[in-house]
Amino acid sequence: MTSGNVSGAPICRNDEDAMKEIGSFCDLILSHNRKILLRADDSVMEIVEDKPYMIRRSRGYAPLPFILSKDWKGCVLGIGGELKNTFCIGKDALFYPSSYIGDMGDMRSCIALKESVARMGELLESCPQMVCCDLHPKYNTVAAAEEMGLPVLKIQHHYAHILSCMAENDFLSPVIGVSFDGTGYGTDGTIWGGEILHCTPDGFDRLCSIAPFRQAGGDMAAKDSWRIAASLLHSLYGENGRAKAAELELCTEKEYKFISMMADKMLNTVISTSGGRLFDAVSAILGLCRSSSFEGKAAMDLQFAALQYKGDKEDLSCGIWEEEGRTILDTFSLVRKITDIYLQEGNREKAAFLFHENLAELIVKGCEKAREKTSLDVCALSGGVFQNSLLLRLVKTKLLQHSFKVLSHSLVPPNDGGIALGQALAAMNILNKRS
Repeated sequence: MTSGNVSGAPICRNDEDAMKEIGSFCDLILSHNRKILLRADDSVMEIVEDKPYMIRRSRGYAPLPFILSKDWKGCVLGIGGELKNTFCIGKDALFYPSSYIGDMGDMRSCIALKESVARMGELLESCPQMVCCDLHPKYNTVAAAEEMGLPVLKIQHHYAHILSCMAENDFLSPVIGVSFDGTGYGTDGTIWGGEILHCTPDGFDRLCSIAPFRQAGGDMAAKDSWRIAASLLHSLYGENGRAKAAELELCTEKEYKFISMMADKMLNTVISTSGGRLFDAVSAILGLCRSSSFEGKAAMDLQFAALQYKGDKEDLSCGIWEEEGRTILDTFSLVRKITDIYLQEGNREKAAFLFHENLAELIVKGCEKAREKTSLDVCALSGGVFQNSLLLRLVKTKLLQHSFKVLSHSLVPPNDGGIALGQALAAMNILNKRS
């Protein structure tokens, strides 16, 4: 049995839509004579440290509000992300995240978003005075926000992640925000995704990131992780990269030469600090997943391999450096050492675990440097990479050992399904400062 939608599209709300969208591959359709006014997907969660850890917040939870300890007045809308979209209506100090809508690459989802915003606004008797969206100039959610005829606030993607974590924890003092995910449009026009930020409700400073790398292959790189791995090997090993790729059976010699040429000439290549793509590349290097059949598969395979390892920890002594006022985590050295360990020992599980362990160490080093710059000792963890419960546990444990306080998610997804709450927080803060 299946829910009434094709992959990536919203759930059908009537018999006509069901016949059109899913009738061709369903033997039977169970119908009803009551109208569906608001779609509601299943909620999905993991249990982490004996608490819910939400992956998709929908049926049974949305639109239960989050209550903030602020004397705010007004109504705002956070339009949400392009992927795993939800929106959030803020009314005074109450913030109502919607049920899961879907990915906005499908125009049916865009229509469902607009319908759901209008319907939930009626239910809450609310009329937004401002809408907040992403910085990305080509997102459908941005276009939807701009078409509403309201003042539009655009905020950076990873900043919205951290604000969502702050809002869930009702903590609005400054924090060190650790935001790791797949893709977010940076203020410098590059792709961000492995960031440590100084965040307040008023704004953010970028303090630290993983080492920027050339992500060759365009949109296909998100699915074919071997492309990112080949690009990284070319950067790390130079002329020896081809031999490493062959030894790893990563790709054909022709494919490697093609990716290397694109990276060198910056053809269909972007500069990236994506934490998600870093996980994908390591998964491909270790022969776990070279091409994903669904989103997140490469990173999941890497996590599951790491959980099989029962041996000792090993400090790979990866460091940090300063570059143009920003701290850089040396993920280049980390990937190179993981690659060499795997080629020498052939132990995927060990290499996968050491990647997680030493990336967590690097994140803590970045947070310590951020503490030196800001005198802050509260860290907020957000972004889709922190769906990885092993990395979450390692980072939290190490931060606590270094006398940090840690904020993390529970009932708001760390992935893009949670950023609407952060967007609504930013808009409400601005609205009340202007009034």
